[in-house]
Amino acid sequence: MDILNEVRTSPMSRLQIKAVAVAIALMLIDGMDVAVTAYAAPALSKAWSLDPVTLGFLLSSGLVGMAAGSLFLTPFSDKVGRRRMMLVALVLVSAGMLLSVFAGDVVQLMAYRVLAGLGIGGMIANLNVFVSEYSSDRRRGSIFGLYTAGFAIGATLGGFIAGPLIPQFGWRSVFAAGAAASIIMLAVTWRFLPESLDYLLSKRPPNALEKVNVILAQMQRPTLTELPGLSGNQRAQGSIKELLSGRMLIQTLLLWTGYGLMIAAYYFASTWTPKLIAASSGDDSLGVTMGLVVNFGGIIGCFIFSALAVFLRSRHLLLASLLVSAMIFIIFGIAFNQTSTAIIIGAILGVVTSANVAGFYATTPALFPAALRGTGVGWMVGIGRLVSIFSPILAGYLLAGGWRAENIFMLFGLPLIVSALSMAAIWASVKSEPATEPGLARVS
Repeated sequence: MDILNEVRTSPMSRLQIKAVAVAIALMLIDGMDVAVTAYAAPALSKAWSLDPVTLGFLLSSGLVGMAAGSLFLTPFSDKVGRRRMMLVALVLVSAGMLLSVFAGDVVQLMAYRVLAGLGIGGMIANLNVFVSEYSSDRRRGSIFGLYTAGFAIGATLGGFIAGPLIPQFGWRSVFAAGAAASIIMLAVTWRFLPESLDYLLSKRPPNALEKVNVILAQMQRPTLTELPGLSGNQRAQGSIKELLSGRMLIQTLLLWTGYGLMIAAYYFASTWTPKLIAASSGDDSLGVTMGLVVNFGGIIGCFIFSALAVFLRSRHLLLASLLVSAMIFIIFGIAFNQTSTAIIIGAILGVVTSANVAGFYATTPALFPAALRGTGVGWMVGIGRLVSIFSPILAGYLLAGGWRAENIFMLFGLPLIVSALSMAAIWASVKSEPATEPGLARVS
């Protein structure tokens, strides 16, 4: 649609900046809520005498909910709207975090983490689409670097909060802090987050023209007298069948493979690193410190990606980051028992793994037409979560089976190479096909 092309090729308006800012703040809360269990893990393990396998299942319980949220909640954003789906997801996150404070045993805590994860999964995939739709073409890669940094900043803030809270008030206190932050962001989102123009113009809910004109007026753009016509791509119904048919089938399968393997390595590093360092050193506080270092490295990685995306194509940055991160996993395993060296390499590990996430978020929404974007990104993230569920569990079983932590880190470098090859294949196929085909849009 011409209006969307004009918005994306023009400098960003104040409304677009505000919408992206709220989305970044939501990612910050998501990062805090996801990381909170990893920070509480050492204290939880002692309080409830958890073995490595049980702890692995607990760390993965939130990922189960995130997978379900991405698969089954995010597609509704193509039917009820991005904004409404965001509010529903925030209610679920707030409820799950609050209930976690009162968990009486590990089974209850797993259930509440699944509930919170359900909201987080539905929100993150929806946010990816929303930010892509409100970003200009020129700034999209840089914005997604900042947007992904919000997740790492939230995870790091969670560590700063967990450090003093857990010794004084116990592990439940960090879940209480997360619940309070989620409830505050629910109010902020209700007040300030606009609906997506892409959704309104492609799905046309009741009063779509009036809602579009309100947004256009806030963007200081001319209003419309009628809604423009729909192209073939914009008539997509948002069905999973559309992702698994025709020319989109191979692209979809490669995308699921690439994202799933990347995010599996990411969640292994983010969930197990504090616990493994604490166990290796015999110092729980060092485990929290290591978690902070990895997450702080993640923030730096997102800023680096954001800066480089001004000059380089996002997909090239992603391919380079995936290959470098595979190498860093191996080096981290080699230096794992050298504490001071491991901390430095852990920071670099955070840099490259977060850059991987930023790269996927920046490049993948444009592969789908607007009417199918929530479903496409939601299923990509959901399938990735399903794969990533098994990475903390696999690590727990490997540790229980006698594997050394350093060997597990080396093992997780291999999936990142396969991820890079999968994405290279997608972009090769995109380049060779007409840009008008569904799912074959050009990406930066």
